Amino acid sequence: MDIFKIEKSKLKQFLDDLSKKYSVFVPAKQDRVTSFKEITLNSQLSTLNSYNTDKPPKDIFFPQTETLFTYDENSQLSTLNSQLSKPIAIFGVRPCDAKSFTLLDKVFDSEKYTDTYWKERYKDALVFALGCNNPLSTCFCNWVGGGPFNKEGADISLIDIGEAFLAEPCSKKGEEVIHKLSLQKATEDDLKKGNQLKNEAESMLSKPVEISSLKEDLDALWNSPKWEEIARKCLNCAACTYLCPTCHCFDIQDEGKSSKGKRIRIWDSCMFKLFTQEAAGTNPRPTGKERMRQRIMHKFNYLVETIGEFGCVGCGRCIISCPVNLDVREVIKEIKKVRN
Repeated sequence: MDIFKIEKSKLKQFLDDLSKKYSVFVPAKQDRVTSFKEITLNSQLSTLNSYNTDKPPKDIFFPQTETLFTYDENSQLSTLNSQLSKPIAIFGVRPCDAKSFTLLDKVFDSEKYTDTYWKERYKDALVFALGCNNPLSTCFCNWVGGGPFNKEGADISLIDIGEAFLAEPCSKKGEEVIHKLSLQKATEDDLKKGNQLKNEAESMLSKPVEISSLKEDLDALWNSPKWEEIARKCLNCAACTYLCPTCHCFDIQDEGKSSKGKRIRIWDSCMFKLFTQEAAGTNPRPTGKERMRQRIMHKFNYLVETIGEFGCVGCGRCIISCPVNLDVREVIKEIKKVRN
Protein backbone atom coordinates (compact mmCIF):
# COMPACT_ATOMS: atom_id res chain seq x y z
CA MET A 1 0.00 0.00 0.00
CA ASP A 2 1.08 3.60 -0.62
CA ILE A 3 2.22 5.73 2.31
CA PHE A 4 0.86 9.26 2.62
CA LYS A 5 1.69 12.38 4.60
CA ILE A 6 -0.43 14.49 6.96
CA GLU A 7 1.25 17.84 7.52
CA LYS A 8 0.88 19.05 11.10
CA SER A 9 0.00 22.53 9.91
CA LYS A 10 -3.06 20.97 8.25
CA LEU A 11 -3.90 18.49 11.01
CA LYS A 12 -6.85 20.49 12.36
CA GLN A 13 -8.37 20.59 8.89
CA PHE A 14 -7.73 16.86 8.50
CA LEU A 15 -9.55 16.10 11.75
CA ASP A 16 -12.39 18.48 10.84
CA ASP A 17 -12.84 16.63 7.55
CA LEU A 18 -12.75 13.31 9.39
CA SER A 19 -15.35 14.52 11.89
CA LYS A 20 -17.91 14.99 9.13
CA LYS A 21 -18.42 11.23 9.14
CA TYR A 22 -16.91 10.13 12.47
CA SER A 23 -16.99 11.03 16.14
CA VAL A 24 -13.26 11.76 16.48
CA PHE A 25 -11.38 11.07 19.70
CA VAL A 26 -7.89 12.46 20.38
CA PRO A 27 -5.54 12.54 23.39
CA ALA A 28 -6.40 15.41 25.73
CA LYS A 29 -5.26 16.59 29.15
CA GLN A 30 -7.73 17.33 31.91
CA ASP A 31 -6.88 17.83 35.59
CA ARG A 32 -3.31 16.66 34.93
CA VAL A 33 -4.55 13.34 33.51
CA THR A 34 -4.29 12.44 29.83
CA SER A 35 -7.02 10.37 28.19
CA PHE A 36 -8.98 10.28 24.95
CA LYS A 37 -11.76 12.82 24.51
CA GLU A 38 -14.09 13.57 21.65
CA ILE A 39 -12.72 16.48 19.67
CA THR A 40 -14.35 19.91 19.77
CA LEU A 41 -13.51 23.22 18.14
CA ASN A 42 -11.33 24.11 21.16
CA SER A 43 -9.58 20.75 21.56
CA GLN A 44 -5.85 20.83 22.17
CA LEU A 45 -3.61 18.27 20.41
CA SER A 46 -0.39 18.96 22.30
CA THR A 47 -0.51 15.54 23.96
CA LEU A 48 0.17 13.90 20.58
CA ASN A 49 3.80 14.73 21.28
CA SER A 50 3.79 13.13 24.73
CA TYR A 51 3.96 9.50 25.78
CA ASN A 52 1.04 7.14 26.15
CA THR A 53 -2.12 8.48 27.80
CA ASP A 54 -2.52 7.90 31.54
CA LYS A 55 -5.93 6.34 31.05
CA PRO A 56 -6.29 3.70 28.31
CA PRO A 57 -8.73 4.34 25.46
CA LYS A 58 -10.74 1.15 26.06
CA ASP A 59 -13.46 3.23 27.72
CA ILE A 60 -14.39 4.67 24.31
CA PHE A 61 -15.82 1.24 23.46
CA PHE A 62 -16.22 -0.18 26.98
CA PRO A 63 -17.11 2.78 29.24
CA GLN A 64 -16.11 2.79 32.89
CA THR A 65 -19.78 3.36 33.71
CA GLU A 66 -22.63 2.92 31.25
CA THR A 67 -26.39 2.55 31.34
CA LEU A 68 -27.41 -0.65 29.58
CA PHE A 69 -31.09 0.22 29.61
CA THR A 70 -33.79 1.99 31.58
CA TYR A 71 -37.02 0.35 32.68
CA ASP A 72 -40.33 0.85 34.39
CA GLU A 73 -43.03 -1.54 35.57
CA ASN A 74 -44.56 -1.85 32.08
CA SER A 75 -41.68 -1.73 29.56
CA GLN A 76 -37.95 -1.88 28.91
CA LEU A 77 -36.12 0.75 26.84
CA SER A 78 -32.63 0.18 25.43
CA THR A 79 -30.46 3.29 25.32
CA LEU A 80 -27.77 1.79 23.05
CA ASN A 81 -28.78 3.30 19.72
CA SER A 82 -29.15 6.83 21.12
CA GLN A 83 -25.46 6.78 22.10
CA LEU A 84 -24.13 6.35 18.53
CA SER A 85 -24.82 9.21 16.19
CA LYS A 86 -21.71 8.46 14.08
CA PRO A 87 -19.05 5.74 13.96
CA ILE A 88 -15.95 6.31 16.09
CA ALA A 89 -12.48 7.36 14.90
CA ILE A 90 -9.52 7.41 17.29
CA PHE A 91 -6.51 9.49 16.26
CA GLY A 92 -3.17 9.07 18.04
CA VAL A 93 -3.70 5.83 19.94
CA ARG A 94 -0.41 4.03 20.64
CA PRO A 95 0.27 0.61 19.03
CA CYS A 96 -0.04 -1.25 22.35
CA ASP A 97 -3.53 0.18 22.85
CA ALA A 98 -4.51 -0.50 19.23
CA LYS A 99 -3.56 -4.13 19.82
CA SER A 100 -5.59 -4.16 23.04
CA PHE A 101 -8.74 -3.50 20.99
CA THR A 102 -8.20 -6.74 19.08
CA LEU A 103 -7.84 -8.69 22.34
CA LEU A 104 -10.99 -7.17 23.83
CA ASP A 105 -12.85 -7.86 20.59
CA LYS A 106 -12.00 -11.56 20.93
CA VAL A 107 -13.48 -11.49 24.43
CA PHE A 108 -16.60 -9.43 23.67
CA ASP A 109 -17.41 -10.75 20.19
CA SER A 110 -16.78 -14.49 19.96
CA GLU A 111 -18.66 -17.58 18.83
CA LYS A 112 -19.81 -18.24 22.39
CA TYR A 113 -20.71 -14.69 23.40
CA THR A 114 -21.40 -11.34 21.76
CA ASP A 115 -21.60 -8.14 23.77
CA THR A 116 -23.83 -5.95 21.59
CA TYR A 117 -22.77 -2.77 23.40
CA TRP A 118 -19.10 -3.38 22.54
CA LYS A 119 -19.82 -4.60 19.01
CA GLU A 120 -22.03 -1.64 18.11
CA ARG A 121 -19.23 0.79 18.98
CA TYR A 122 -16.23 -1.13 17.67
CA LYS A 123 -17.42 -2.74 14.44
CA ASP A 124 -17.19 0.42 12.29
CA ALA A 125 -14.44 2.17 14.26
CA LEU A 126 -11.42 3.70 12.55
CA VAL A 127 -8.13 3.43 14.45
CA PHE A 128 -5.12 5.68 13.75
CA ALA A 129 -2.16 4.16 15.64
CA LEU A 130 0.70 6.56 16.34
CA GLY A 131 4.10 4.87 16.61
CA CYS A 132 6.26 5.46 19.68
CA ASN A 133 9.44 7.35 18.78
CA ASN A 134 10.58 7.33 22.43
CA PRO A 135 9.44 4.23 24.34
CA LEU A 136 9.65 4.51 28.11
CA SER A 137 11.78 2.26 30.29
CA THR A 138 8.53 0.72 31.55
CA CYS A 139 7.42 -0.35 28.06
CA PHE A 140 7.69 -4.05 27.28
CA CYS A 141 5.48 -4.49 24.22
CA ASN A 142 8.26 -6.51 22.58
CA TRP A 143 7.85 -9.18 25.27
CA VAL A 144 4.29 -9.96 24.13
CA GLY A 145 4.62 -9.86 20.35
CA GLY A 146 4.24 -6.12 19.86
CA GLY A 147 6.56 -3.23 19.12
CA PRO A 148 6.71 0.57 19.09
CA PHE A 149 5.41 0.61 15.51
CA ASN A 150 3.24 -2.52 15.59
CA LYS A 151 0.26 -2.32 13.20
CA GLU A 152 -2.04 -4.89 14.79
CA GLY A 153 -5.44 -3.35 15.46
CA ALA A 154 -4.67 -0.25 13.38
CA ASP A 155 -6.52 0.85 10.26
CA ILE A 156 -3.93 3.54 9.61
CA SER A 157 -0.41 3.51 11.08
CA LEU A 158 1.17 6.90 11.82
CA ILE A 159 4.82 7.92 12.28
CA ASP A 160 5.70 11.36 13.62
CA ILE A 161 8.57 12.63 11.44
CA GLY A 162 8.63 16.18 12.80
CA GLU A 163 6.63 18.48 10.57
CA ALA A 164 4.25 15.75 9.45
CA PHE A 165 2.86 12.29 10.13
CA LEU A 166 3.46 9.46 7.73
CA ALA A 167 0.16 7.62 7.25
CA GLU A 168 0.13 4.01 6.06
CA PRO A 169 -3.23 2.26 5.52
CA CYS A 170 -3.26 -1.16 7.24
CA SER A 171 -6.78 -2.27 6.36
CA LYS A 172 -9.28 -1.90 3.54
CA LYS A 173 -11.25 0.53 5.69
CA GLY A 174 -8.15 2.64 6.29
CA GLU A 175 -7.23 2.65 2.63
CA GLU A 176 -10.68 3.86 1.61
CA VAL A 177 -10.62 6.72 4.14
CA ILE A 178 -7.10 7.87 3.23
CA HIS A 179 -7.89 8.04 -0.50
CA LYS A 180 -11.10 9.98 0.13
CA LEU A 181 -9.16 12.62 2.09
CA SER A 182 -6.82 13.32 -0.85
CA LEU A 183 -3.51 13.32 1.00
CA GLN A 184 -0.09 13.93 -0.48
CA LYS A 185 2.14 10.86 -0.97
CA ALA A 186 5.26 10.56 1.18
CA THR A 187 8.64 11.21 -0.47
CA GLU A 188 11.68 8.91 -0.36
CA ASP A 189 13.27 11.22 2.22
CA ASP A 190 10.12 10.99 4.36
CA LEU A 191 10.20 7.19 4.21
CA LYS A 192 13.90 7.09 5.03
CA LYS A 193 13.33 9.29 8.09
CA GLY A 194 10.44 7.08 9.21
CA ASN A 195 12.57 3.93 8.97
CA GLN A 196 15.37 5.60 10.94
CA LEU A 197 12.95 6.53 13.73
CA LYS A 198 11.63 2.96 13.82
CA ASN A 199 15.11 1.51 14.21
CA GLU A 200 16.04 3.99 16.94
CA ALA A 201 12.84 3.32 18.90
CA GLU A 202 13.20 -0.45 18.72
CA SER A 203 16.77 -0.19 20.01
CA MET A 204 15.52 1.66 23.13
CA LEU A 205 13.49 -1.30 24.36
CA SER A 206 15.07 -3.74 26.78
CA LYS A 207 15.78 -7.26 25.60
CA PRO A 208 12.61 -9.35 26.02
CA VAL A 209 12.40 -12.34 28.32
CA GLU A 210 11.38 -15.53 26.53
CA ILE A 211 7.81 -16.16 27.67
CA SER A 212 6.46 -18.57 25.05
CA SER A 213 6.25 -21.29 27.75
CA LEU A 214 4.78 -18.99 30.42
CA LYS A 215 1.37 -20.68 30.31
CA GLU A 216 2.98 -24.04 31.05
CA ASP A 217 5.09 -22.46 33.78
CA LEU A 218 1.92 -21.15 35.43
CA ASP A 219 0.13 -24.48 35.07
CA ALA A 220 2.76 -25.99 37.35
CA LEU A 221 2.67 -23.22 39.97
CA TRP A 222 -0.92 -23.25 41.23
CA ASN A 223 0.00 -24.33 44.77
CA SER A 224 3.42 -22.68 44.87
CA PRO A 225 4.37 -20.54 47.92
CA LYS A 226 5.78 -18.10 45.36
CA TRP A 227 2.32 -16.45 45.14
CA GLU A 228 2.47 -15.41 48.78
CA GLU A 229 5.89 -13.90 48.22
CA ILE A 230 4.77 -12.00 45.11
CA ALA A 231 1.60 -10.69 46.76
CA ARG A 232 3.27 -9.63 50.01
CA LYS A 233 3.66 -5.94 49.18
CA CYS A 234 0.54 -5.55 47.01
CA LEU A 235 -2.07 -3.17 48.49
CA ASN A 236 -4.93 -4.54 46.35
CA CYS A 237 -5.65 -0.95 45.26
CA ALA A 238 -6.53 -2.16 41.72
CA ALA A 239 -4.74 0.72 39.97
CA CYS A 240 -3.07 -1.89 37.77
CA THR A 241 -6.38 -3.30 36.53
CA TYR A 242 -8.24 -0.01 36.15
CA LEU A 243 -5.42 1.43 34.03
CA CYS A 244 -4.89 -1.77 32.04
CA PRO A 245 -6.06 -1.52 28.41
CA THR A 246 -7.14 -5.19 28.32
CA CYS A 247 -8.76 -5.78 31.74
CA HIS A 248 -12.48 -6.20 31.19
CA CYS A 249 -14.09 -7.39 34.45
CA PHE A 250 -17.33 -5.60 35.28
CA ASP A 251 -20.24 -5.55 37.70
CA ILE A 252 -23.91 -4.97 36.88
CA GLN A 253 -26.22 -3.12 39.25
CA ASP A 254 -29.78 -1.81 39.20
CA GLU A 255 -30.47 1.71 40.44
CA GLY A 256 -33.87 3.28 40.82
CA LYS A 257 -36.86 4.11 42.94
CA SER A 258 -40.43 2.86 42.96
CA SER A 259 -41.37 1.46 39.53
CA LYS A 260 -38.59 3.12 37.51
CA GLY A 261 -34.91 2.37 37.30
CA LYS A 262 -31.86 1.70 35.19
CA ARG A 263 -29.36 -1.11 34.83
CA ILE A 264 -25.74 0.02 34.79
CA ARG A 265 -22.47 -1.71 34.03
CA ILE A 266 -19.32 -0.55 35.83
CA TRP A 267 -15.71 -1.67 35.74
CA ASP A 268 -14.70 -4.05 38.50
CA SER A 269 -11.41 -5.66 39.51
CA CYS A 270 -10.22 -9.11 40.54
CA MET A 271 -7.94 -7.33 43.02
CA PHE A 272 -10.89 -6.28 45.20
CA LYS A 273 -11.91 -8.51 48.10
CA LEU A 274 -15.62 -8.13 47.29
CA PHE A 275 -15.12 -9.23 43.68
CA THR A 276 -15.62 -12.92 44.56
CA GLN A 277 -17.41 -12.66 47.88
CA GLU A 278 -20.64 -14.65 47.77
CA ALA A 279 -23.96 -13.65 49.31
CA ALA A 280 -23.47 -16.12 52.17
CA GLY A 281 -20.12 -14.51 53.00
CA THR A 282 -17.85 -17.22 51.56
CA ASN A 283 -14.95 -15.92 49.49
CA PRO A 284 -12.91 -18.32 47.30
CA ARG A 285 -10.15 -15.67 47.07
CA PRO A 286 -9.94 -14.51 50.68
CA THR A 287 -6.41 -13.05 50.65
CA GLY A 288 -4.14 -11.04 48.40
CA LYS A 289 -2.29 -14.22 47.45
CA GLU A 290 -5.31 -15.68 45.63
CA ARG A 291 -6.18 -12.36 44.04
CA MET A 292 -2.65 -11.84 42.74
CA ARG A 293 -2.59 -15.36 41.38
CA GLN A 294 -5.90 -14.72 39.60
CA ARG A 295 -4.61 -11.54 37.96
CA ILE A 296 -1.43 -13.15 36.62
CA MET A 297 -3.15 -16.40 35.63
CA HIS A 298 -5.87 -14.53 33.77
CA LYS A 299 -3.35 -12.47 31.79
CA PHE A 300 -0.87 -15.17 30.96
CA ASN A 301 -2.71 -18.48 31.26
CA TYR A 302 -6.51 -18.40 31.04
CA LEU A 303 -6.69 -16.02 28.08
CA VAL A 304 -4.11 -18.10 26.23
CA GLU A 305 -6.60 -20.97 26.55
CA THR A 306 -9.67 -18.97 25.55
CA ILE A 307 -8.45 -16.54 22.87
CA GLY A 308 -4.99 -17.91 22.07
CA GLU A 309 -3.04 -14.82 23.22
CA PHE A 310 -1.61 -13.24 26.35
CA GLY A 311 -3.97 -10.70 27.88
CA CYS A 312 -1.19 -8.11 28.10
CA VAL A 313 0.14 -5.67 25.50
CA GLY A 314 3.16 -4.45 27.48
CA CYS A 315 2.05 -0.82 27.81
CA GLY A 316 3.66 -0.52 31.26
CA ARG A 317 0.82 1.45 32.87
CA CYS A 318 0.59 -1.04 35.74
CA ILE A 319 4.31 -0.52 36.44
CA ILE A 320 4.05 3.27 36.37
CA SER A 321 0.91 3.46 38.50
CA CYS A 322 1.75 0.89 41.21
CA PRO A 323 2.25 2.74 44.55
CA VAL A 324 4.57 0.00 45.85
CA ASN A 325 6.62 -0.52 42.67
CA LEU A 326 5.35 -4.02 41.96
CA ASP A 327 6.70 -4.66 38.44
CA VAL A 328 4.90 -7.33 36.40
CA ARG A 329 8.11 -7.98 34.46
CA GLU A 330 9.84 -8.98 37.68
CA VAL A 331 6.87 -11.20 38.55
CA ILE A 332 7.26 -12.99 35.21
CA LYS A 333 10.99 -13.47 35.83
CA GLU A 334 10.29 -14.91 39.28
CA ILE A 335 7.79 -17.35 37.81
CA LYS A 336 10.32 -18.43 35.20
CA LYS A 337 12.94 -19.00 37.91
CA VAL A 338 10.70 -21.40 39.83
CA ARG A 339 10.30 -23.67 36.82
CA ASN A 340 13.95 -23.44 35.83
